[in-house]
Amino acid sequence: MKYGRLGRTNLEISQIAYGGLALYYTKQDEAIKLINIAADRGINYFDCDEGGNQFVPDAVYEDTKNKLGQVLKTRRDEIHVGIKCMFAKKDEVARDIDRALEYVFKGTSREVIDIFHLAHVDVDAKLDLLLSPDGGLAAAEQAKQKGKIDHILIASHNPRVLIRALKTGRFDVAEFPFTIIEKEYLNEVIPYCKENDIGTIIMKPIGGGQMGKCAALSLRWILQHDVDVIIPGMKSMDELEQNIEAVLKEEPLSEGELKELEEISKPIGEEYCHRCGYCLPCPQGIHIISMFDVFKSNLFGIERKREIYKQIKARGACTAADCVGCGECMEKCPFKLPVPSVMEKVEEALGTK
Repeated sequence: MKYGRLGRTNLEISQIAYGGLALYYTKQDEAIKLINIAADRGINYFDCDEGGNQFVPDAVYEDTKNKLGQVLKTRRDEIHVGIKCMFAKKDEVARDIDRALEYVFKGTSREVIDIFHLAHVDVDAKLDLLLSPDGGLAAAEQAKQKGKIDHILIASHNPRVLIRALKTGRFDVAEFPFTIIEKEYLNEVIPYCKENDIGTIIMKPIGGGQMGKCAALSLRWILQHDVDVIIPGMKSMDELEQNIEAVLKEEPLSEGELKELEEISKPIGEEYCHRCGYCLPCPQGIHIISMFDVFKSNLFGIERKREIYKQIKARGACTAADCVGCGECMEKCPFKLPVPSVMEKVEEALGTK
């Protein structure tokens, strides 16, 4: 395994690390097995992600406790952990820090959060709240002073909001999506991080699984650029081994491989949601990003997607079925995605019509 310095944190992190969302959808015994084998292979950073439970105060970190937390009891000194928080108010963030310490790290050889994530900071309003005196960043900084956490990370799907946050000088690490489809981070974010010794962690390096047919090529393409760590989600032993092998190959893409990557990714990019949030709010109240996420995910099959879609409707939330095709989202989308036509596909595939 190859390791590198994660910016000003001075942590030596494996070049390929573990994105946690796939573990959330994996049974406990299998997840623990995958974590142990990954650690045996030299992966030393695990980026926790609990899907929708991250937004539920009474449920968050339970899954991490039952999976990664079990491994940390005997392997804490080998593993660095990133803990994600989706909330933005000071008391909410303080609550999540203490809950994570209690659920995940208590009883291990090092009861501290290595990297605490202020995540999903995709719009200015959330960043403004985080930066305010009553915002979550103040809680994270106070926890850092008390020794509860070592480093603070900001995660975003919006390069404009992300660069604004980084220029405050208050974040040690930046986490963002970056693929041949999402190259906009090359413009300012990546150079700024390197110039200011901010660590970089690449999430969704296989496009949330949509680029699975060219996973190895995508990982190698990313590592040709000046970034520190990539965190693919790996839900099987085959995926784990294939991704490690791709990273360790350490060869730039040949002209033919680059052409293959471009050809496979081009049609994906035509309907690829960058989760930047510019399309929101929808006049009909649809959370467009969530509709894309459920429809395009490769973490579960069509029947499970239909169950999730049905549950969203049962909660009274607006779904793709409520789209009237006004086109306002397309006007606001910087990538001009055909959102109304995708919403039709979502309802046709997952709905009851």
